[in-house]
Amino acid sequence: MSDADNLTEAFAAADKGDASLLVGLYADDMTWAGFTPDGTQTVYTKGSFLEGFGILANLDEAKNEVVRTDTTPEGLVVAWIRAYRRKGDDVLDFTMVMVHQFVDGKVVRGADMCPPSFGEYWTRLGLA
Repeated sequence: MSDADNLTEAFAAADKGDASLLVGLYADDMTWAGFTPDGTQTVYTKGSFLEGFGILANLDEAKNEVVRTDTTPEGLVVAWIRAYRRKGDDVLDFTMVMVHQFVDGKVVRGADMCPPSFGEYWTRLGLA
């Protein structure tokens, strides 16, 4: 399987409750440029990146579906992720773009880009 296939499979398994493939896909020394709940950006380590997903436990429903991937000639995997978040009647449904640099089948660096509604949602819920 390709890195893009492994990524898609790992996200699908995580949505079904098994995050082990997704956790295993990220190298222990990886870094990730991503968003904090208030909509600002930061650089995460693997531990802080995975810890950040803990915020989803505050929601009634959360899904992340890989809807499209492209792989550059140099091996970077770009994934379009449909992210769905729901707390009561408050819903956030958006597409984010994630870029993954794989080395020997593991993500060693990555970055994501989210729309402004991402930070607005968490702020509105009082979780930012």
